[in-house]
Amino acid sequence: MSKPSKREIFSVQLMLGISLLLGVIPPLIMFLITRKKNLYYRESSRKALNFHLTIFPLFVISSLLPSWVKYAILAIETLIIIYAIIQIALQRPYQYPAIPYIKSKKANLEKGYSHVK
Repeated sequence: MSKPSKREIFSVQLMLGISLLLGVIPPLIMFLITRKKNLYYRESSRKALNFHLTIFPLFVISSLLPSWVKYAILAIETLIIIYAIIQIALQRPYQYPAIPYIKSKKANLEKGYSHVK
């Protein structure tokens, strides 16, 4: 994959910043719009979407627990997203602690051609 342009980097950072407020909606919109057009947007939004889908059940469960648990989860989520924004700005690889609900195209290709090593 070639290096992303400054516009692509800014767009992904903006999507992540907005996702702090709106949750899963910005990564979902970016993923649905760009999944066939731009690999960088697709993979960035896929990672963010998987992360938000992993965090969501924790928020639901935390509603049954003391309120400080919800704030702790929110603080951890914020730190992880800020870390990803910084790594994107520095053009370094990053990874979210997430369940891979949506697989990458590369993983799908490898699974489809498992007989080829």
